[in-house]
Amino acid sequence: MHLSYRYFKQRGKIIGRCAEVNAYCPTYVRYPGRLFLSTALCLVSLSVYAETVPDLADLPIESLLNMEVYSASKFPQKKSEAPTAVTVITAQDIKDYGYRTLAAIVQSVRGVYVDNDRNYSYAGTRGFNIPGDANTRILVLLDGYRLNDATYDQGPLGTEFPVDVDLIESVEYLPGAGSAIYGNNAFFGVINVITKSGKDFKGKGVEASVRVASYGTDQERLSFGKHFDNGLDVLMSATRYDSNGENRLFFPELDTPETHNGVTSHGEFDNAERLFGKITWRHFTLESAYSKRNKGLPIGNYNTVFNDPRNQNGDQHVFFNLSYDNLIADDLTLYARVYHGRYDYPGAWVYDDPPITDYRELGLGRWWGSEVRLVNTHFDNHKLMIGCEFQDNYHLSNEFVAVNPLNPVPADGFHQSTNRYGLYLQDEMTIRDDLILNAGLRYDSLSYATDTINPRLALIYKPWNNTVFKLLYGSSFRGPTANELYYSDPTTIANPNLSPEKIKTYEAIIEYQPDRTWRLTAVGFHYEIKNLIQIKETLSPTVGEEPKNQFVNLGINKARGAEFEVEKLWDTGSRLRASYTWVNAYDSGNDQQLINSPGNLAKLNFSTPLFTHWLRTGVEAQYTDSRMGRDGVKTAGYPLFNLTLTSGEKLFDGQLKGLEVSGSVYNLLDRSYASVVGDEFVQHFIPQNGRNFRLVFSYRF
Repeated sequence: MHLSYRYFKQRGKIIGRCAEVNAYCPTYVRYPGRLFLSTALCLVSLSVYAETVPDLADLPIESLLNMEVYSASKFPQKKSEAPTAVTVITAQDIKDYGYRTLAAIVQSVRGVYVDNDRNYSYAGTRGFNIPGDANTRILVLLDGYRLNDATYDQGPLGTEFPVDVDLIESVEYLPGAGSAIYGNNAFFGVINVITKSGKDFKGKGVEASVRVASYGTDQERLSFGKHFDNGLDVLMSATRYDSNGENRLFFPELDTPETHNGVTSHGEFDNAERLFGKITWRHFTLESAYSKRNKGLPIGNYNTVFNDPRNQNGDQHVFFNLSYDNLIADDLTLYARVYHGRYDYPGAWVYDDPPITDYRELGLGRWWGSEVRLVNTHFDNHKLMIGCEFQDNYHLSNEFVAVNPLNPVPADGFHQSTNRYGLYLQDEMTIRDDLILNAGLRYDSLSYATDTINPRLALIYKPWNNTVFKLLYGSSFRGPTANELYYSDPTTIANPNLSPEKIKTYEAIIEYQPDRTWRLTAVGFHYEIKNLIQIKETLSPTVGEEPKNQFVNLGINKARGAEFEVEKLWDTGSRLRASYTWVNAYDSGNDQQLINSPGNLAKLNFSTPLFTHWLRTGVEAQYTDSRMGRDGVKTAGYPLFNLTLTSGEKLFDGQLKGLEVSGSVYNLLDRSYASVVGDEFVQHFIPQNGRNFRLVFSYRF
């Protein structure tokens, strides 16, 4: 039976490939680029392997340091063979460090920093994060499904993320250009969140969780997961989250009697509801999610009345994703999916015009799409992938209308529909046993902007068993959003002629593993951005009117930098990950440092069992360098320390064996620090939370 790097799935999860499970297949002969297995013995052996596949926490150290990843090439491969320097955050990491949101997870990753304007979290990477940008330059995926909505292209990272972090099996972060296989928004990187399956819930499969935290925060979750004897795997979960938020914030820029002396007295409430379901049977997987989030905004963004509790906005996500994944021939794998997505953005804003006027905003996005790809291993030393995608954004709109008093004039905004399709091809070519060439190319046709072609080349050289060198080149694009193209109001002019942003990225990577417990990574990178989309004041087309705002393609940005990371695992269960990033990102037009671009980032994560596994502790330390805000004002650099204690496997026994207790202290030293924000605020910086706490009780029946 010819299986040539066949990948096996059990209960909807990738569990390995033949090259990794040969301990169960003792009769095989391996040739370059191929693996021939004795049919009967291999099938029996793989059945045994599928039933005994360990959890991540039980994997040997060498497997954890070089585990398989999926997202870099849309098929499983070792991290050392991936055409990028992948970072994997596991479910154990999420538990050890008490991460509450996807934003907190990615903030722990090498080279990434996160800002929060007390509404959304914005991820910056390699020195680039335009204040107020809605994560449009990072593609956020959930089990491969695109979560960036079709109206604003916003990647959800905070409490608007549609899935509870407790349901995450791992997060794969892929830095660098990713449009060669992912298309739009894979500009600086890709975040793929891989969820758990029903099999991961032991016992009766029911898990209940209650958590309380500072700022009047509480959250409840009820989950059910089970793998049935007939192969059906089911995961269902519901979460309710509620927080009063920080009651008192001071902004010196608003320190006047008319603006409550710059002090908020109304809490910036945040509440959310989430439903998630995942059903796998044979080669089919159906995933669906519903989430609804409302957020109070008393801090006066968009020139609204400061400290008014009526200012708020919301996020509602709904999606269905049905996929099919199967080895349809000895050397041919088929993946196909069809999906439907919906995103609603309701907002309520209060302005002092005068008189005080209430406005309602409603952004809507409705889309459906499909993807088909084939992976072929028929040809010696080649793994060929060809795929196509189509997405129809059949309803995109944003309305902004006065409701008190009611304005009879038609609402500002837009109503549009767009579509896009992409064709991509990739070949993983084994030139020699120690040399791999990964080459990819993608063509994207956009109904709303010019077409784009984006290549990716990766030369992967492994001269010794413990050392890998990678040279990478790739280009990516970000198409203009519907909001950037079409939105207009009395102060804004639409610009339907915007071109896609383009980036070229060059990287050199060294991955070195001196022994089974250490892994070191060094990355040097350079990128250049053209056609950057920015909002600019421009002359009004009507003579005599005040200048208006308009999105335009403007400027060239460049950066160079280096990243260093060390990972260390101990047989006792202790784990260490530390990284340092240096970057110089600048506008080539005036040679000035980019706004909101820290020159240095340092991170350390260490977790270890205590008292012979009665407890486990996780310590996280991060340093973010000073950054330039608008008008040349700088914010100071700052360190942050977080501490989490979790009950170990030996703490509870008997009827309490299924109980797990976790406590976290965030910003342990109560450090004052702030995020850089954009022109939608009078403030230059938004202060972040001081020392705060969280306590979690989970019980698995």
